[in-house]
Amino acid sequence: MSYSDFKTLEQINDELGIVIKDENRLYTQTEPVKLSQLFVEIMKMAFDLAIKIDTEMARQSFIVDNVLIELKRQVGISFFVGNTFNVDSSKGLTGNPDAIISHSDNQLYVTSPVVVLVEAKKSDIGSGYALCIAEMEAARIFNEKKGNDIPIIYGVVTDGAIWRFISLHFKLTIDIIPI
Repeated sequence: MSYSDFKTLEQINDELGIVIKDENRLYTQTEPVKLSQLFVEIMKMAFDLAIKIDTEMARQSFIVDNVLIELKRQVGISFFVGNTFNVDSSKGLTGNPDAIISHSDNQLYVTSPVVVLVEAKKSDIGSGYALCIAEMEAARIFNEKKGNDIPIIYGVVTDGAIWRFISLHFKLTIDIIPI
């Protein structure tokens, strides 16, 4: 079993014991950041290309990866794309998330604290919730094993146009309003 075997929110609740709650506007108190003009121009072209090519890989490569690069520039995180993240095979928490974000400055391999997991979908982003949540639970366990008790793990499921944000803090919260 792997992350991709998690298909439904009911399965997440049954197999991982995660209580799921939907909420409107999970991040309403967050201040917008100023984007560079270069980033805005690149994203206009990248979004157009991703939509025309219309594959999950195009959306990941052109949209999500550029957002991760801008996040690294502004915040100084490390991120990993397509890396193996095998945490607990007995729970099915193995596989390759689309992207892993860590607060570590180590860019050579995934290190704790892992704080965000990203899943890109071609369409039907709802199909990515269970997958992303399983990866978030793996991040929580990974951090715990490394002695980093991170209170909140975040997740994002996106098709490049709609971004759904998730937080795992004792119970899971999904922002039901698309951004």
